[in-house]
Amino acid sequence: MLIKSIVMNNFRQFKGKQKLEFSTDSDKNVTVLLGDNTFGKTTILQAFNWCLYGVADFPKDSNPDFLLNLEVANEQAGLQQKCEVSVELILEHKDTEYIVLRKQAYIDRAYGSWNALNSQLLVSYKENGITKQVREGEEKNIINAILPQSLSGYFFFDTERVSDISTRKDLSEAVRGLLGLAAVGNARKHLGARTQKATAIGQWNGSLDLAGDERAKEAQETISRETDKIETLKSEIENAERELENLNNQKEKIAEILRDNQSTAELQRQKQTLEETLEKEKKELEDANKNFLRFFSSNAVSYLALPLVDQAQEVLVNAHVDDRGIRDMTEASIRDIIKRGRCICGAQIVEPENGSLGNDAYQHIIDELNYGLPAHLGTAIMSFKELMDTECRNMVHFYQTIEQMYKNIQKHRDTIAKIEDDIARIEESIFGKENMSSYEADMNRIKADIKRMHDKKERCNRDIGACESAIDSAQKVYDGLVSASDRNKRLIIYLAYAERICKWIDDTYAEKELEMRSRLQDKVNNIFARMYHGERRVQIDNQYHVTLFAQMNGKEVITGESEGLKRVKNFAFIAGLVDLAKEKASLGKKSETITWDNEAYPLVMDAPFSNADETHIKNISGVLPEVANQVIMFVMEKDWQYAQSVMDVRVGKYCTLKKYSESHTEIES
Repeated sequence: MLIKSIVMNNFRQFKGKQKLEFSTDSDKNVTVLLGDNTFGKTTILQAFNWCLYGVADFPKDSNPDFLLNLEVANEQAGLQQKCEVSVELILEHKDTEYIVLRKQAYIDRAYGSWNALNSQLLVSYKENGITKQVREGEEKNIINAILPQSLSGYFFFDTERVSDISTRKDLSEAVRGLLGLAAVGNARKHLGARTQKATAIGQWNGSLDLAGDERAKEAQETISRETDKIETLKSEIENAERELENLNNQKEKIAEILRDNQSTAELQRQKQTLEETLEKEKKELEDANKNFLRFFSSNAVSYLALPLVDQAQEVLVNAHVDDRGIRDMTEASIRDIIKRGRCICGAQIVEPENGSLGNDAYQHIIDELNYGLPAHLGTAIMSFKELMDTECRNMVHFYQTIEQMYKNIQKHRDTIAKIEDDIARIEESIFGKENMSSYEADMNRIKADIKRMHDKKERCNRDIGACESAIDSAQKVYDGLVSASDRNKRLIIYLAYAERICKWIDDTYAEKELEMRSRLQDKVNNIFARMYHGERRVQIDNQYHVTLFAQMNGKEVITGESEGLKRVKNFAFIAGLVDLAKEKASLGKKSETITWDNEAYPLVMDAPFSNADETHIKNISGVLPEVANQVIMFVMEKDWQYAQSVMDVRVGKYCTLKKYSESHTEIES
């Protein structure tokens, strides 16, 4: 498609007839229209939309529905005459020239009160040098065949009014249409399914003669029910995918915040760890104090008696005592041995009898009575000394234990003091900064939600598999029951062929779309790299939303976008679309398995260099003439001075806007 010219008549500030011709030269394929703000550049862009689609998007504060030139309206006020607004476009599409004319009449019902009549659309074409009128009622179809309205926003592009093209709701369908996938999609919709009564397959299925067979009816109901379930499940999967996309975007934004505040987050984590350690140390100090007091209390008597023990030991050391007694041997023990008549060593003891003194063993054991208590103090003192020695050893252990317990208490006190100092230092460092722990909590929540969405998708896919199995079983029952008549047999064959074609289209469509999206992404990345010199990469998802990634610490992360960077991204995306469409059109359809719709489109841009710096203007200027068959730009003088040095060799037409008043602008070639 090429645009040859536009003629505006009394359209907004363009008073009278104003004609603008565009370059169609393949080598000099750029037309530049220069004009400052409020000169009417955006009005011309809207003239394209109004002529083709009957829609003009003007600011609300400018009486957007009133298209008649205000000077003309004021001049004709009170004359009760009809005034006409018109825009005429001459286009070339697939080697055929089309003339598209839209007219809007206004009638002055009262002085200065204008009523708009219904607009009129006329489309004609030239065939063998003869102009022929398109049949009434087919005008819109012809225009949408040339340039679908769903795609117009990508080729009649107001740079200043579209901040981020990838956020448009109609993006995926529009891109599929641009890449030639719409026709195949429409074919698939036309074939439909058995449960869709308005489609071809649905109508054939409805024509089957069931002859009141309840089993066939039940099978059909099962098929319908399970098919509805599948549609519901697919919708849930789509919702989950959208939610996943949203969650992943949130995840990346929070990850970026955490990365940017990594040091703060680390300090806050350190503070939290220190606070936990501090509480633990305080508890251990409390336990250590309790253990110290408990141990000291249980040994307090011995501790307090220690000075007396020391004194007693000193006295006993200097005392001379006879300690020949047997330790723990008492008088009762000795007399028991005598009474038994045999010593513990086995010697026989003979007591005195009839004036005798008894034998030697008796005499020896009787001598022991003299050294036992209370007969002899030496044994008692010996036992006491040994007891004091034991107590002294116990006291040494007591002192050592007490000393160790005290050291442990002091260690906890020192550790607590150090931790409190560390916490105070960290609090001073992070004073006034955001609490990263809340972001970390959000990140954990988002990760959990992402897992939940993935689980939901898996569950839905499993359920779809179960539904498809049920449909397959019911379909076999159904086909077996309705195949009785010849007519049903023919319809079943039609259905089988149609459903086989549907599957083939689905598979081919999915494969082709993946290929086209991959090629588009490569082109957009290539163009973006030429326009923007930085470490960024473009990624296009299955909904054709565009996301920028950058390398950070060896990982790819979603990057923030300035307004200037969004402009470059928009240009790269549109330029990639245009370039791919042009490439497809130049290749033709001979090698295609399916007949894919192809067309190369022009690129009409208002303020293409808005919010771009000198470097990016030059980079953009070098790319646009290469990717589009035709480029029409409405540019401010201040921006053109940077673009001219790069683009001038590709410019085939120059025009300027001359503003006489707020309601009167003219085009000068």
